[in-house]
Amino acid sequence: MNKLNSIQIIFDDDNLLVIDKPANILTHPTLANEENTLTEWLVKKYPDIAKMPWLDKSRPGVVHRLDKDTSGLIILAKNPEVLLKLQKIFQSRQIQKTYTALVLGKLEGGGKIEAAITRGDAGLQKVLDTTYSFTKETIRPAATEYRAIKHLQYHNDDLTLVEAMPKTGRMHQIRVHLKHIGHPIIGDSLYNTKTSRAISKELNLNRQFLHASKLEFINPNTNEQMKFESPLPENLKEAINKLENKI
Repeated sequence: MNKLNSIQIIFDDDNLLVIDKPANILTHPTLANEENTLTEWLVKKYPDIAKMPWLDKSRPGVVHRLDKDTSGLIILAKNPEVLLKLQKIFQSRQIQKTYTALVLGKLEGGGKIEAAITRGDAGLQKVLDTTYSFTKETIRPAATEYRAIKHLQYHNDDLTLVEAMPKTGRMHQIRVHLKHIGHPIIGDSLYNTKTSRAISKELNLNRQFLHASKLEFINPNTNEQMKFESPLPENLKEAINKLENKI
């Protein structure tokens, strides 16, 4: 089955789309994998979009991105003018995004992670030592708020279902930040520990437990306040069910 067929349209008007992206779909083409992308789906679904004067022809309509193995809500613009408006809203941090994640360890209450992110070895992102200056081009300040939703357990290991709210938009930000504070996301193939890898295998997760579950922004053309929610996909629900029922 073509993964692109499982993309769900949540909202659609003349200027923008909100869709629910399944895991294992790239937002836009990369050098390593040019097929099965959200942009490929977009231009097939709306052929006129491909004919428009996009500044970046490889990313028509892309306002923001989700990692390949992150599922959930994402906004797409239907024309270059609306794309610019939405990008300005993002830059001014007027779009509220909430992600649901399952992490290793017991997180209590909530908090805010403020740690700069830079490019690490082998293309991975990493948190930078706070003694560095933010003036270097590769160093980018980053902040993520989080709150615990539910505590779970796998044998002798604590797990926490959390909501994460990124206040900046760095590559892999939530994944890097949660690993930085000692709570890697279950199923994450890059930012993990021996224990989180073992639990991921036992839960049969072939993706990170990270889902873009809520999205709130003002429609730049109508000034309407828009709110969307997406439930956890079945494979993540199954993982929670296994933990709750100690399967």
